[in-house]
Amino acid sequence: MRVLCCLDGTNIEQISRAVNVLLAAEARTIGVLYVTDTGPEKQMERQRERLWRPAPPPPARRTQMQQAEEAAAQDILEEGRRALGEAEVLRRTGRPEREIVQAAEEWRADMLVICSRSLQERGPLAGPKSVGHVARFVLDHAPCPVLLLRRFPDVFPTP
Repeated sequence: MRVLCCLDGTNIEQISRAVNVLLAAEARTIGVLYVTDTGPEKQMERQRERLWRPAPPPPARRTQMQQAEEAAAQDILEEGRRALGEAEVLRRTGRPEREIVQAAEEWRADMLVICSRSLQERGPLAGPKSVGHVARFVLDHAPCPVLLLRRFPDVFPTP
């Protein structure tokens, strides 16, 4: 069984625990995927245009931002590899929801493991927004079964 685990930098422990508990070690090939999201950079450009500042950041600043993203991606993937026992590493750049689905197709994943929403995202833990937009897109378009991991709050919200 080929299992592709989608990392976001906050879910490595949760994914490794689920994979190790649910799937027999001898019957699986693990891949870890991290997608560098290009959306925030485009949002910054739209904000800049809205404020009549069409000039992009200077090349030195853009290089600095790319190096920081590259270092973060390497750290996340290396930690994922360690936690999941020498997994194959896949790295993409683009819109996470589309890149995850495409990577699962190309890697021929038998199962995708993804968390319902990043710890960095704000939103209710229960109700209609309990699944983030990336997880929703992956659930709707994945070429294979998806194991959706949810965080459960320590204390349930009271009305």
